[in-house]
Amino acid sequence: MRKFYLKILILAAILGLACTTKVSEWVLLNAPADRYQLVYCHNGTIPEVAIRQNKELETEFKKANILFRQVVKKDLQKPYYALYYKNRLFSDYSGYEALTGMAVSPLRKKIADDLMEGQLCILLYLTTGVPARDEAGRQIITKSIAASPFAHIISVVELNRNSPEEKHFVSMLLNVEEDLKDIGEPMLFGIYGRLRVLEPLLAKGITGENIRLMIDFFTADCSCIIKDKLPGISILYDGNWENPRPAKVNKILDENPELVHH
Repeated sequence: MRKFYLKILILAAILGLACTTKVSEWVLLNAPADRYQLVYCHNGTIPEVAIRQNKELETEFKKANILFRQVVKKDLQKPYYALYYKNRLFSDYSGYEALTGMAVSPLRKKIADDLMEGQLCILLYLTTGVPARDEAGRQIITKSIAASPFAHIISVVELNRNSPEEKHFVSMLLNVEEDLKDIGEPMLFGIYGRLRVLEPLLAKGITGENIRLMIDFFTADCSCIIKDKLPGISILYDGNWENPRPAKVNKILDENPELVHH
């Protein structure tokens, strides 16, 4: 995420009609995840096996933030699936087997569990798998979080962009902005609410100052501007967001009023 962009967000929170609920908590409690659409494209004739598979998908996605529909495209030689987010194509898939794990994965579940336990946010470091590229950012993240008064309520996780187990999650992260897939650099994503992801810090943009600005956003009072136009995108996930634990940030701020900012 660009430093300028973060400063604008914080300024919006200050100037707006703020409430005392912090951004991270308000979004978790009040902002349902945006929905994806998975479209099965076919030429009008659907094989029996595909009918069965599509019914399985509808059942599988019942609790996830996704809608499934079928679309006829004349003269289509071979059916396929396409995943959209707000009318933007994220990915297409040649067959049913490629959709395995689309709505849930181990890391997404861990992140969701941490947010439900009251953590302020999750900082996800998407690595390249090239140690020379990844190590500098890793050290900055570790040092910056250790220096934060909110360190113990921030979860830091790493994800290799080539992980086969998390391929769908990686694809969604790299679609937060349209040009990320073409950038082979480490990235730091802030995740909050119901798996909502901010635009990432990239390579040399992973600095202590930018990380502090990101944390300032999560700990700022929520405002009408933020509520009306939440930054970032939602991640597809099949999970339960009911009855989260109280936000841990409130106890820290109550005990340390000098940390409060509006």
